[in-house]
Amino acid sequence: MQMNPFKKIAALAALALIAVPAALGQGRKELRINEVMVINNSSVVDEYGRHSAWIELINPTHAPVNIAAIYITDDLNEPRKYFVPTGDTQTKIEKGQSVLFFADGKPQDGTFHLSFSLKPNQDNFIAVFDADGINLIDSVSIPASLPADMSYARAVDAGTPWQVRDNSSAANAITPGGHNVIPVPNNKIAKFKEMDENGGAMTIMAMTIVFSALLVLCLCFYLIKRLASSKKNESRAPKAAPAPQAAATADGEIAAAIAMALHQHLSASGTSSSRLTIRHNPASAWNNKISAMRVVPQR
Repeated sequence: MQMNPFKKIAALAALALIAVPAALGQGRKELRINEVMVINNSSVVDEYGRHSAWIELINPTHAPVNIAAIYITDDLNEPRKYFVPTGDTQTKIEKGQSVLFFADGKPQDGTFHLSFSLKPNQDNFIAVFDADGINLIDSVSIPASLPADMSYARAVDAGTPWQVRDNSSAANAITPGGHNVIPVPNNKIAKFKEMDENGGAMTIMAMTIVFSALLVLCLCFYLIKRLASSKKNESRAPKAAPAPQAAATADGEIAAAIAMALHQHLSASGTSSSRLTIRHNPASAWNNKISAMRVVPQR
């Protein structure tokens, strides 16, 4: 029984609607709330130049993740409080990167402006739900004791534990939109850059590595060719001639067969007293080519 073409199209469309969100959800499950500031008097400003509370989400995976259609809320009983709009290219977070949401209660100002505000000097709860509004992706509780212009952040990106940051040192730096742990520069690399400003030494090193690899490949191909040639020569080598003993054995078998045939013939004709002796003489006239030559007459 064949399915109606319209039903086939409808079934494929339904399957796509189920499969695409499921595939996208695999990456969104790894999203994490990475850093939060409740009272922002002198930290980062939004595109309108305003200081507002902000929430940083990070994508710790090794592939881009689109956070469109997820929900962000400050109330566990109302998980669908703010819906991240679809169709905005900026909702795609590259691998290892993060994005800021401003908790200013002004969603009309853009995609990254939440519909709720964080409450100063109070405990604040933040949660991120998947597109179904049921599956919890991540959540955090910010203590009421968090001072102004200080953030509540993970010690390492997407990791634990959480800590209060006040910009007092590099380890306690407030990093909205950046990594919570600032990479420490490699002094050896920096020194090498200073000594090789034009990149000449780096070029020589790279060319040496490339030519060394090519030389190793050439040697490998040469050895493989020699091995293949030796195997080919062995297969073409002539086979050794049979041993004289083996040839003599074959002649004896032929003579025995002839004798047996004659014996059977004589027995059948009633001549039982006849005796036949066959001797193998390698030097007989049959085996001597000289006997076939014409004798030169003598005077």
